[in-house]
Amino acid sequence: MRAAIQFLEAILLQTAYIVLLAGAALAVLLGILLLIDSPRVLRWNAVLSRWVSTREAMRPLDEPHDIKRFVYRNHRILGVLVVAGAIYTLDVLTFGFQTGALARIFRGLANQNLLGMLLDTLRLFLITANLLAVVAGVTLAFRPSLLKGVEAWADRSYSTRSDGRMDEMRFQPDQWVSAHPKIAGALAAAGGGFVLLFFGLQRFG
Repeated sequence: MRAAIQFLEAILLQTAYIVLLAGAALAVLLGILLLIDSPRVLRWNAVLSRWVSTREAMRPLDEPHDIKRFVYRNHRILGVLVVAGAIYTLDVLTFGFQTGALARIFRGLANQNLLGMLLDTLRLFLITANLLAVVAGVTLAFRPSLLKGVEAWADRSYSTRSDGRMDEMRFQPDQWVSAHPKIAGALAAAGGGFVLLFFGLQRFG
């Protein structure tokens, strides 16, 4: 397990290193172009500046969908499926969930005793949740009306959409660069050059 984690860390670090180098090189190039031919760079920026909003695309996923009619129409089948799934899960958690073995597998991540305690807590939580699922499944199968109170309490809609202020274009950086192209070019070239020099010294120094 530790070897796999170290392999993933190496891949992520190498990817981050390449992205930083590419970004720094691009910053140097754009900075130099801003210094010697800023109108061309500003024209490129005008062509490439395209606003892509995910608000409309995500709207169908952010709308509530009522499934109560389907649930009550098929309450016996759904109740049996819930009970069967909960009983199967309880069987696995009771007889097949070995917290000690899992703690030994992940011992490289933290203290083995702490991992064992966390896994035992997770196991008890899942057992409790599945016992409640058995009760809910039996109720759904034979007396779904008893779940009306729970349904009324839980039947709420939470929207992740903002009020629109986070989905607006902000032109201040573009306007500042357009007003001060030489200063922006010098800052971009200096910043990118510093990053390239720093990583070059770290790698070859």
